[in-house]
Amino acid sequence: MSGEAASSFTTESLDDVEDYILENEGQGSVQWDTFSHVLDFMQNGNEAFRANRFEEAINCYSRANNIKPGDHVIIGNRSAAYIRISHYLKHRPPSTSEYRPLNGLDPTTHAELALKDAEKLNNLQSNSVKSYTLKANALILLEKYEIARDVILSGLQIDPFR
Repeated sequence: MSGEAASSFTTESLDDVEDYILENEGQGSVQWDTFSHVLDFMQNGNEAFRANRFEEAINCYSRANNIKPGDHVIIGNRSAAYIRISHYLKHRPPSTSEYRPLNGLDPTTHAELALKDAEKLNNLQSNSVKSYTLKANALILLEKYEIARDVILSGLQIDPFR
């Protein structure tokens, strides 16, 4: 897979994140006040993601995950945000770095964190094409193209039309 093809694959399926809704909750699994905090963090995270403020989105998703660990929507959205910020940093022109140096994590670290979340999501929902897409995107950013190809093929076994 060429770098150019990998680059277009990376952002193609990550244009938006999943909204967090009441249906994500099982009967009585979470108190209403806890759910409202998670919902607030998720809405703020999604708003930040859609405005390309990925660090802020990651922070919101992480805070939601602290309250409700292991939720597939939270983990999937955070993985997508890690992927998007990694992609942005990796493809940022060198001249930008001269005037605005990186203060946070580098693109590789973000991609590794995205991969961790994608693997968690895959363990939670192995029948979800999204988990395979996120994992493949993270692997592409880490330049592990052969493994990414295998992950994509595994995802196609679940739903060949996606």
